[in-house]
Amino acid sequence: MALINLHTHSTFSDGTLTPAQLAREAARAGITYFSLTDHDMTGGWAEMGPALKAEGIAYCYGVEISTGLHENLHILGYGVNPADPAFAAALAGFRERRIARVKKILELLRGLGIDIAFSDLPDLSGRTVGRPHVADVLRARKLVPTRSQAFKRYLAPGAPAYVPPNGPTVQEAIKAVRAAGGRAVVAHPGVVAKVLDLPAWKDAGLEGLEAFYPAHTGAATREFVALAARHGLFVTAGTDFHGPGSERDKMFGFDYSEERFAEIRKVFV
Repeated sequence: MALINLHTHSTFSDGTLTPAQLAREAARAGITYFSLTDHDMTGGWAEMGPALKAEGIAYCYGVEISTGLHENLHILGYGVNPADPAFAAALAGFRERRIARVKKILELLRGLGIDIAFSDLPDLSGRTVGRPHVADVLRARKLVPTRSQAFKRYLAPGAPAYVPPNGPTVQEAIKAVRAAGGRAVVAHPGVVAKVLDLPAWKDAGLEGLEAFYPAHTGAATREFVALAARHGLFVTAGTDFHGPGSERDKMFGFDYSEERFAEIRKVFV
């Protein structure tokens, strides 16, 4: 059975494997159809594309844009052109917003007696910085045992060093994906079910819904497949793999069927 996994992250954002390592991990898991979707970043594709070709894995260019509407309201873009200069500029702007947010988080941590300088974070030149990198420093200093504990104690909504997201609007994210030749998909809809506004987002150019996702129960998956059909959206599948040490470290795929995933296959290279 062919397997599909179109939602993964590398060291170019908050994953822990390089693109080449990620390709090898996907091959070991028997993935047939794949995408790398780093946050607000397509730089990993220069290494990812050749590595996937070497492993014989079919792929489409991907990205995941974090919006400012909700902590987990993200727009996946598939079939984007990583070399598009306007898209690269838009993503660079989104990453600058992330830097501003992280600096505010570090200020709050200093107020709690935890002194982490921005320069203490990993060298992220040309990459995407985010809360997981702050979590990793907290873990390295043995203030927390895991990323999830760092979020729970300091970085998640309601925690003392939490700063709300400052990314683009959902409509701006969709527009950026579409302008780069891509197709826009709502990531992990079960996590953001209370804020879904599919009619408005479809008017803005939304085309898909990530119905198949590890946190979705079988019943929820069926509901999202039906919801997508009602709104004329196609469905996608992804695991949100981040790599060893991330607690999202299980590489696997969902069963592929041409009937279900034919639409997203149209953007594969």
